[in-house]
Formats: sequence, C-alpha cells, structure tokens
Amino acid sequence: MQNSRDRVVRGARKANAGSRAPRAVIVLTLLGTVVATLPIIAAVLGLRGGSPGTRTAYASAPAGEYVVVAQAGEEADTVFVAAASGSGSAMEIARIPHLRGYSATGTVSPDGRRLALVVAEGGTPVRPVASLYVLDLGSAAVARVANGVDHLQAAVWARDGRSIYFTRTAESGNPVTRAAVWRANAGGGSEEEVLSFEGVLGVFVVGPDASGRLVSVVIDSRGSTAYRDGTIAAHLSTQITRDWELSPDGESMAFIESDATSGLRYRAKTVALGEGIATGGVAAQFAGDGQQLGVSWKPGSDAPTFGQEPAGADGGVTAQAAASGFDVPLAYSPGGGRLAVQRWTGPSFERPGNVVLELVAEDGSRTPLPEYTRFYGWAVR
Repeated sequence: MQNSRDRVVRGARKANAGSRAPRAVIVLTLLGTVVATLPIIAAVLGLRGGSPGTRTAYASAPAGEYVVVAQAGEEADTVFVAAASGSGSAMEIARIPHLRGYSATGTVSPDGRRLALVVAEGGTPVRPVASLYVLDLGSAAVARVANGVDHLQAAVWARDGRSIYFTRTAESGNPVTRAAVWRANAGGGSEEEVLSFEGVLGVFVVGPDASGRLVSVVIDSRGSTAYRDGTIAAHLSTQITRDWELSPDGESMAFIESDATSGLRYRAKTVALGEGIATGGVAAQFAGDGQQLGVSWKPGSDAPTFGQEPAGADGGVTAQAAASGFDVPLAYSPGGGRLAVQRWTGPSFERPGNVVLELVAEDGSRTPLPEYTRFYGWAVR
C-alpha cells in the first residue's frame, strides 16, 4: 500500500534490517490499508531453546523492571532481556529461526516469565505457515502450542496467563472471508475456537478487559466494530482502524482511524465500550490537520498517549520530548515510570528517517536500545 505508515515501515527497514513498525502484526492493509499476504520463502526451521535443567541469567536477575527485545536477523531473531535502568548487560535467552526476512512477533505473559511467539516457518510465497510457541525466559525452553496461526498478528495472553488467544483466517479467492479467534492452553495440548466471523475482511484480538472478557475488532463492509465476548460493544468507524489499546480499567479503547475521506490521514480516537450495540461515544483526540500513530495507555491514567507527527502538530497528548523527529509509543512499563517508543529522526510520517528503540523516563531522559529492532514487552521481577 502507498501511505504514510508504509513509508515509516520502509524507513525502518532501511535503518535496521528486519525491523518492523510498532504493532506491525496488527497494521492493516485490507482495502488499501488492511493486512496483505507477504511474499515469503518456503522453508521449515526449528527453534532452538534451552535443554532440560537450563537456567538463563534472567532466572536469577535482581528485582526490577526489564524489557524483552530481539535482534532481528534475516533467518533468525535472538531474544534478549535487558534491565530498564540500562544497568548491566542484556541477557540472551534464545535464538528463534524463521523464514528469511520475516521476524517473529511476540507478547510477554502477565507474570513476565514467558513469551508467546508467532513464527512464520513454512508454506509457499503466497500462503505462509506459522505456529504459536511459548518461550520460558527463565529456562529458555521452547514449546509449540498451536499450528496454522495467522502470522501477521501477535498472540494475546489471558489475564491469568493460562491460555493464549490467536487467530486463524480461512483463505479464499476474494477479500471477504471467514476469520476465527482461538484459545490455546499455554502449556500446550488443547485448543478451542471461541469466536468466528463470516464475510469479513479480518478479525483482530485486542485483549481481555479487567473482567477477563475478550475484546476484538472486526473489519468488514461496515468499517470497524469492537466486540466484547462476541457481542458488539461499539462501532468505531466507517473506516479502517488500527493500533487498538484498552484503557487500564478495560472500559475504553484508544485507536487510530485511517481516514480516507479526503486523502489518507491517521486520526487518534477513543471510544467507551458499552453493552450491546453502541453507535456513539467515539471522540477525536486532536483537532486540526495533525496526524497520529501508535497508542499506549499509562497505568492509572484516564487518557491515552499517541505518537504525534511533528509537522502541523496542534498539541495534545504526545510522547515527544526531543527537539526533532518523533516518537511512536509502544508500551508503558507496569509501574508507569517508563515508556518504550520507536524514535524516528525524520520530520514527518512521509519522511520518517531512521529508527531506534528507546525507553523514555518520566523526567524526559532516554535510554537508547540501538542493538535491538523488535520490542516484545515488559517484565518485572
């Protein structure tokens, strides 16, 4: 697709081989901006983790906040855990082979001890095949828990960490298809279909709310609609949406609307999730011609953080603190004291420049993570 977000992604690829824009697993290229199948090379590769009894350095690391990141390679990613304070050396956990040029996506478990990985590892150039794995950060043990999962989406953990949600989309000869949400036991051995949608362009798992009800977004001919446990909770937009993030209390959701009514513009919005069919409640976060990308919600906050394009910015919530370039937020730390961002050096989404992962503290100080090209999440010991 030809839009500003793609230019940001292409800029990242030039800056760091194997890097992807934030939330790339849920960035849409349907109808010009929804998910498209990417060309890949058919191959089957094995994952290499620890042997029985192995303990990683993270297993005995001091108490504190840590980031789980990866160095992306052409044929394998290496997972690391690093102290958020910047002290000490990053701890290598495991090497994750994948199809050439396509990194694994990952999500840290609620207890910070495991990493759910979706790895494209086989198939054909137009029909990639991916599997869901769980990597234990303390032992480096790797276990496959599901096959045939959608490779462009990150898996989502249940609040209790016992199961993982993922999607499977039935291939068809047109963009309207069947998409289903599945739940797999995090320890392997069982899985079940929990939601399915016919005649849609895609379904995307956002996560469980504070009560454990699963929130997902469906893209179809109506635009974008949020569901909670299979019941419509809010109609988000007649347009394609992306970068969805639940509020800390799970009662609201922030997202980016890809507004194509007069040239493609990215608009930050929030919505209250109701019971049953809700047609209102969507509120814009910015006025004027500014654009936003990326969403993160600080723990305990009633307002989300968006990445603001510097050109034509009109104020509002922004993660930016430097004089030039712009930030795209990834996730706040569990304590809320740091924000992981993709820091772009360019002046706009159209001209993004180079990218590096950084941790931004509350006082504005920054800890660059230039060695790493993928952020998986936060962990606390």
